Amino acid sequence: MLGLSHLETEGCGDLLCMLDNDEIMALCDTVINCLVQPVDHQDAIHTILVYSQSVEELLRCKKVHREVIFKYLATQGVVVPPTTEKHNLIQYAKGYWEEQSPKLKEAVEAVTTTEDTQLFQQQAKEDKEAEKVDFRRLGEEFCQWFFELLNSQNPFLGPPQDEWGPQHFWNDVKLRFYYSTSEQNVID
Repeated sequence: MLGLSHLETEGCGDLLCMLDNDEIMALCDTVINCLVQPVDHQDAIHTILVYSQSVEELLRCKKVHREVIFKYLATQGVVVPPTTEKHNLIQYAKGYWEEQSPKLKEAVEAVTTTEDTQLFQQQAKEDKEAEKVDFRRLGEEFCQWFFELLNSQNPFLGPPQDEWGPQHFWNDVKLRFYYSTSEQNVID
């Protein structure tokens, strides 16, 4: 199955939106031989686009009228004589989509290059900032906070001052806690 290119799918989708609901449902039945019942107008258009073998096959269907193709081309700014036959209109539409393909590739390449450069610059900036972090001091501050919170849960020191719970940690953290009592050694 050949299928449609991205630009052909997009263009045919816009063109099919110009058909009324009954025409779309009938065209859908033609394309898929009544094997699937679309839920609505958009589902029918999607089904038609997915199961169409080629642009020519789809646009040659009797339910896709010459006038619809002509209107589509006019909305896209493609000027064709009003007396142009349907098979020639199909060729104009294909030519228009093929003409759009290099423009799309150039735009994507320009965006990709710009995004890659920005990502690289951002990563370099983050690396420099990470070098400035004093991990020893960060570890000391964490230990200070953690053990103050932990010790606040000791019943011999009075009622807990802070609420202890999972809200203090990341979702994927694992805590292995060893403590010793006069009765037994316990691991939680």
